[in-house]
Amino acid sequence: MDSVNKRPFGVLVLGALAVAIAIVRGLLGLQLLGVAVFGDIQFEGGGVFWTGLLTLVVAIIYLAVGWALWSMRPWALIFTMIMAVFGLVDAMFVLIATGSIAYGLAAAAIPAFLLWYTSREDIRDAFADAESGRYDSNPQATGDSDTATPPPTS
Repeated sequence: MDSVNKRPFGVLVLGALAVAIAIVRGLLGLQLLGVAVFGDIQFEGGGVFWTGLLTLVVAIIYLAVGWALWSMRPWALIFTMIMAVFGLVDAMFVLIATGSIAYGLAAAAIPAFLLWYTSREDIRDAFADAESGRYDSNPQATGDSDTATPPPTS
């Protein structure tokens, strides 16, 4: 079966959001590097180039994760879980820094939802099925000698 037919809608949304963020970060990185300027911006300081370069690296990471979520790669699910945990830690720092429970809960809402969603059994199973489907369609990738085509004999 094709993994596209079994892709959960939430994973589709997460992948699309990651690609959209990648585009925005990429444009911002190009702007900080001075390659493309959208509006009248005056740059001060020597760290702008490095900030732009780092922003482009983040854009590439978001693009890779968006593609991986779209194509149901298991590492993208793990990466999303790890980033959600980092988001919860960040929300704790927001709570401490602001002293406001409302701000802390608001900062924790999306990471908590992502962690809950990516931890659901049906989502994990969909990624596992997609991964096993990739190997089932290419028997040589598994190294199984029973299903792989034997080499030609002379």
